[in-house]
Amino acid sequence: MTPWTAMPLLLILLVCCALQEQSAAKECGDGFYKTQEGVCCRLCPAGTFKVKDCMADGRKALCDLCPKDTFNDRVNQEEECSWCSSCGSGEQAVVNCSLAQDTVCRCTEGMKKDGDSGICLPEEPCPYATRFVLATVLSIVLTALLLLIVYLKMKLNWSSFENMFMRSDTTHTNKKHDENLPLVYNVQNEHNESYRVQRTNESSETMQQIRENKDKLKAWIGVDPSAFLEHLNGLNLIPRPVHQAAVDKGGEESVELVLDHCISQGEADCDKLWDALYSVRKQYVQLWKWIQKHGEALRAIRDKESDLKLWIARDPKHILLQLMSRGRISNELFTQAKGIRDGAECAELLLKYFIERGNDDCLKLLFALQAVQDRYPGVKEWLEGLDFLRRLSKCPVVLNRYSDDFLRDKIRFQTRELLAALWDDLTPLLSQLHIRNILTDNSVTEVKEMHARQGSEMATQHMVELVMARGRRRVKQFWEALWDLRESYPDLEDIFEKF
Repeated sequence: MTPWTAMPLLLILLVCCALQEQSAAKECGDGFYKTQEGVCCRLCPAGTFKVKDCMADGRKALCDLCPKDTFNDRVNQEEECSWCSSCGSGEQAVVNCSLAQDTVCRCTEGMKKDGDSGICLPEEPCPYATRFVLATVLSIVLTALLLLIVYLKMKLNWSSFENMFMRSDTTHTNKKHDENLPLVYNVQNEHNESYRVQRTNESSETMQQIRENKDKLKAWIGVDPSAFLEHLNGLNLIPRPVHQAAVDKGGEESVELVLDHCISQGEADCDKLWDALYSVRKQYVQLWKWIQKHGEALRAIRDKESDLKLWIARDPKHILLQLMSRGRISNELFTQAKGIRDGAECAELLLKYFIERGNDDCLKLLFALQAVQDRYPGVKEWLEGLDFLRRLSKCPVVLNRYSDDFLRDKIRFQTRELLAALWDDLTPLLSQLHIRNILTDNSVTEVKEMHARQGSEMATQHMVELVMARGRRRVKQFWEALWDLRESYPDLEDIFEKF
């Protein structure tokens, strides 16, 4: 055999060896995945999602088609499909969403995509117009500063005049309410460690709700307060001495201690407590039902129902399309509302639907109204006055501007930076991922065991891989959890700045 005739055989042999090595490197091979029981199942095709694992090696997993307005664009083992993206402001759809492909958007005429943020912005005006705009803005700013200086000077002179007639007897306001309460009181845990708590007289509707339902909250959460206390401590919502004292007491007494502390600190701490209750509501069924009937979002919409009806009635199609694109209403309700010619009647139907469904759905309506607030005069100003809505919108605005695929790629490209920022202490993050149902009980236990056997770096990487495997929607929730834990992981600030 000549060298020239032996060359093709050698190449074939090399290719076979490479394929064999690649196959050996994968336990189940391409197109398959390994279940928790160690069975190799065939992946679900694009346009479907996994319903159930297969029972034997090489078999197909039980798959089903993605529901309406959702998609999966690749073979997968995900347990749910991703919601179809909706084009943002200044964009139009080029390709509509299908079972195996997300919506493809492009900037409308006169708009240009910004390279850093990916948002469609108006094209740059001509240099002369730019200079004119800058000069106009500068003159306005200088005029405003001049007026501000004149105002402050006049106010200072008036304050000096008023101080001549001030009397010390103005300090007796609310004396009857205050005379039996100490301004500062001591709290002592079982380790005899004292800390001081400042009392405040501020009272809000949220504080009133907590006070009036204190016994119920104690009973609902006191059965197992661990998730509640872990959430408060993980986000530094209460001082460590208060947390430790509550852990030492246990049961209803621990809940009572936390409630008393937040009430004593005033409105701001009661708002934080309410947000914490909302975050762990799914851990306590009775608490969830109570918030559904008495939550801030539901109260806000009920109080403003008549005004909202007037605002939306001007042109209901904007909020209807927004709710439909986000999957907040069914096709039947969308069709019914769209067929109503009277705008007030259509608005009344929508508001009644969300009010009847409770606080969680009312909050979704508020976020949808935020997205189209410029279409309805009056809505924007009202939303800006809802403090709880700003508190619940903790994730940076940029997270809401990008697609789930973009956020998933962010994790892929910045994996090393994420690992370095997180692996010092996984406890706060694992707690948040568990509370938000991003990771299951088994996954959390698996990460903790790997941490004990192989160290922080390997455990952190495995945790990130588990999150990625849960699907695109969980990836966004993962970023939101990271945003909430910035104080626990200071290095995350640098990562968010790169957005």
